[in-house]
Amino acid sequence: MNVKKKKMTLGQKIFYILSFIFLIAAFIYLGTKDYTPKKKESDAQIFTKEYGITEDNVFTERDSKTILELLNSGSGIIFVGFPENKWSASIADILNESAKKMKIDTIYYYNLEQDRKEHNYYYEHMIEILMPHLKVLDNEDVDIYAPTVLMVKNGEIIYYDDETSMVMGNMTVANYWTESKKYQKGLEYMQAMNEFLGGSS
Repeated sequence: MNVKKKKMTLGQKIFYILSFIFLIAAFIYLGTKDYTPKKKESDAQIFTKEYGITEDNVFTERDSKTILELLNSGSGIIFVGFPENKWSASIADILNESAKKMKIDTIYYYNLEQDRKEHNYYYEHMIEILMPHLKVLDNEDVDIYAPTVLMVKNGEIIYYDDETSMVMGNMTVANYWTESKKYQKGLEYMQAMNEFLGGSS
């Protein structure tokens, strides 16, 4: 008994052809896809993107909780800033060069921008600890301003610098930070770092 084969309709032919093309394309894509896991960017690389300084930097980001713990009972050098603050990059660069000369391999970076907007628990407690060093405005508002550099040893603040955190007028970063001023600030940081490391002043 002869069984007649049913002819494929045009629609079925098109469906099979498209399915075949799709399978070929899928094999090609999967065969050429790079399955190597992408390396996570380091804190130093992220810092470079944000501030434009060398990738050979010593900054590692920490959140407000960790910074508060340092202020309470820890030890460390802390850079407070945020990328949109035009004065932060210059201080970060000078601080980084000073740290490398002093063979310091870690400076904690705290981006305070969001915490300052929210005035959250950790930020408010940081203000309490730093109160003797903070500027009080005419309206009696007290905040932490950027850029700020501080050095903490066993919960004691041994150095605090916010020289350019509230520069007034039309002064530009380039006009303010002359080569002489950068050199002097670098020496100031190194002297403070020497004390932080336990050297003689």
